[in-house]
Amino acid sequence: MMKTIVLSACLAVIAANSGIAQPELEIRPKEFDFGFVAWNSTLVPQFWFVSTGTDTVRISDIKTGCSCATMPLEKRHLAPGDSMKVGLYWDIGRRVGGVVRGPGVFFEDGSEPVHFLLTGMVISKPDAAQPVSIKPYKAELAHLAGNSIDSVSFTFHNRSDEELDLRVVSYPVDECELDFPTVLAPESSAIGYIKIRPEFADSEFKRSVTVEFSDKKRNRITIPIRRKFY
Repeated sequence: MMKTIVLSACLAVIAANSGIAQPELEIRPKEFDFGFVAWNSTLVPQFWFVSTGTDTVRISDIKTGCSCATMPLEKRHLAPGDSMKVGLYWDIGRRVGGVVRGPGVFFEDGSEPVHFLLTGMVISKPDAAQPVSIKPYKAELAHLAGNSIDSVSFTFHNRSDEELDLRVVSYPVDECELDFPTVLAPESSAIGYIKIRPEFADSEFKRSVTVEFSDKKRNRITIPIRRKFY
């Protein structure tokens, strides 16, 4: 009889615990490689924060591990099923070589933080990248007194002896239109464009776009985009 009572009590506790609401945050993507990046650039990837649990996610802080990277939030509470797009601003500076950041999202209830991973390879001469180089390596959509640069053209140079596909893997830029080639012939060049949309002509912003090539290493290049008034 005693064993039956104890078993029933255990089953009741398990059933009660299974009904406890639990917050859970999923970050998409969880890892991102920028590929080749020009020094003295600002990288601006964007991520989706998705509340996949049964209780509200309450974010207390985001720690990037460096003052060079910031991640402002529009809101800190996400109800179950809710999501928001969050941008990270990473000033690379004049460092050269591999770079890594592992930002962490911390919560008000003290639960384990959720981390995600960012990697890249900073080079001082972007026009020498392999197997594809790009020039210029930044999109400076400047607005000057009496003059406005609303479009920038790029030359992609395929240095390899094979045809390469070009694929945009990250393009979180609402403010601009993108027109890049999809195929690069062997040892040849092709032109692409980034153009500001008219409704954002009076706005300042920083963004970046990452493209990937179909070589064996799936190399990538990230292009910083900036709109600034002078």
